[in-house]
Amino acid sequence: MAFTKEEVEKILAGQEENEKKIESILNLYNEDLNGLKMTRDDLKREKQILKEKFDELTAKTAKDAEDFAALQKQLEANSPDEIKKAFEQKQTELESSYKGALSQRDDTIKDLTEKLNASMESEHSLKCMQNFNEALTKYDVEPTSRDDLFGLIFGLKCSNFSERDLGNGMQLIDKDGRTVESAIRTFFETPFGKKFLKNTSTGGGAGTGSAGSAPTQLNPFKKETFNLSEQARLYRENPELYAQMKAAAGA
Repeated sequence: MAFTKEEVEKILAGQEENEKKIESILNLYNEDLNGLKMTRDDLKREKQILKEKFDELTAKTAKDAEDFAALQKQLEANSPDEIKKAFEQKQTELESSYKGALSQRDDTIKDLTEKLNASMESEHSLKCMQNFNEALTKYDVEPTSRDDLFGLIFGLKCSNFSERDLGNGMQLIDKDGRTVESAIRTFFETPFGKKFLKNTSTGGGAGTGSAGSAPTQLNPFKKETFNLSEQARLYRENPELYAQMKAAAGA
């Protein structure tokens, strides 16, 4: 396969056009990224569009690479030195430019993915809190105990619950298949759960608890050192010690 000088120039021009397309795509994308506050759907859509554009450009570049390979064989066999030199220089420039564009694309996609994950995590936490507040309207809970109660029910970053479709829309469901309302109701039916409610007398009553956190060596179940927050911490972090202290206090 022989190439004329005009064909060589055409191939080189095509590579330059690819380079400009890469730069144009990234510039436009960065402008959009800087100018908009994206929602989760926006982030997904932008991420997909970016992938599609680069997939298309990569396919075009692969075809051009075949032409370059054929041209390189011809040049190595018998071509003017000035054409060969121009070819090698342009090839090096294009390879460097394309690798840089791909690296920038990967960084952009990584940034989008992180923003998407943060957006989904924030949305999940908000839904957990909304469900929690709605479920608590049926109960008279000590205001100072709400944060501890939320942590016990939902876990770190609401990890105890996930969204599932049960046939009547998406709902938050825990690993035991319970809704938020069901999980809270079950918790309040336990002896420990009752202490989060007002007007209970178990273990000295929730209303007599200290506002601060008692030292770990003090028994938070005893009347004189009763501390509902410390009980919740032990329940989460050290169930064995929780049971021992509770038994020792006769609660």
